[in-house]
Amino acid sequence: MTILTAHTIRNIALIFLCLTAGIVDVIGYLSLGHVFTANMTGNIVLLGIAAGSSLQLTALHSITALSGFLLGVLLAVVIGGKHEKTFWPKAVTRIFFIEVIILLLFALMTIFPSTQGAYFMLIILLSMAMGMQTAAARKLNVAGISTIVLTSTLANLFEDLVQRLSNREKRKAPIQHVSLLRIGSIVFYCLGAALAAYTDTYDPFIIIWLPICILGVIVITSTFKHFHQLK
Repeated sequence: MTILTAHTIRNIALIFLCLTAGIVDVIGYLSLGHVFTANMTGNIVLLGIAAGSSLQLTALHSITALSGFLLGVLLAVVIGGKHEKTFWPKAVTRIFFIEVIILLLFALMTIFPSTQGAYFMLIILLSMAMGMQTAAARKLNVAGISTIVLTSTLANLFEDLVQRLSNREKRKAPIQHVSLLRIGSIVFYCLGAALAAYTDTYDPFIIIWLPICILGVIVITSTFKHFHQLK
């Protein structure tokens, strides 16, 4: 029976984090005032549109998401402490653990009727969680995948594809695991978005329990598999 290596488990974790980001982005866009809670580039575009069209509420939603994301990154930096040159820094597990708590708080808040003020708090919580996830993924430094920003991942994937098609030797060689990881991250982000859009017709927030479970498994696995001791 084939046993998954630590590298394989880490790559699988990154791909499922992309699924988490897709879910969170759709929750924000469909249920929290058409705001992106993971894709901050989209929020900057929406902020520009709002500024040019005098859409005050849209601008406020975008600013709230950007502020929450920045707060999440800053918190992750504080938790992360000094740089660790290991396969899976202990700080990454700590950051994901705090992210689980934030998403749990979000899930509990959605159980009760929401006021307009509560909606802004929900936006902050989701975008804050994604800011932390981005910082944690950057510490892993795998194939340039952030689990949130897929534009650069898509560009790198097409660059790999063009090089492969233009080089006879590369065409014959097996597809590199980095390219497969990039493909997986894009596919799973899209899958997460599709799942969130599908479940939105039944309950706009019920799907948040899937990211909570995914992150919980990642935290438990990284703790008991002794990833922190690997180089």
